Amino acid sequence: MFKSLMTSIGIGDAKVDTLLQRKTFHPQDQIAGIVTLENIEENGIERIELTLIERKENTDETSDFQTIDKPVSKVVLQYNGTNEIPFIFDANDKIEDYQHEFFIMTHVFVDYAVDYYDEDQIYFESEATL
Repeated sequence: MFKSLMTSIGIGDAKVDTLLQRKTFHPQDQIAGIVTLENIEENGIERIELTLIERKENTDETSDFQTIDKPVSKVVLQYNGTNEIPFIFDANDKIEDYQHEFFIMTHVFVDYAVDYYDEDQIYFESEATL
């Protein structure tokens, strides 16, 4: 069962939660979870995108930004009439360095309204513990 609440976005009476079994993963693991939806049918949700982000230090001295966000993997979910939509990220071959910070960004696209975003950090076991 998915126990760790990661993301909760409220849109009027609607609620979108992103759930994972855990927040720490082995580098070879798939990141699996579910997005739960409540009161969604009347709120015009076009789609939900989940993106695994690798956040690393920006070494460009001319930049005003201290970090760079690199999208590693993206999953697009369509509302299909159910209250739970499963997802899986399989991105281990695209990650540059497991010592960087990682986030799952949830982006809810709403017809004729402002989109909603949220992000939550996840962790990978260090290579020293493998």
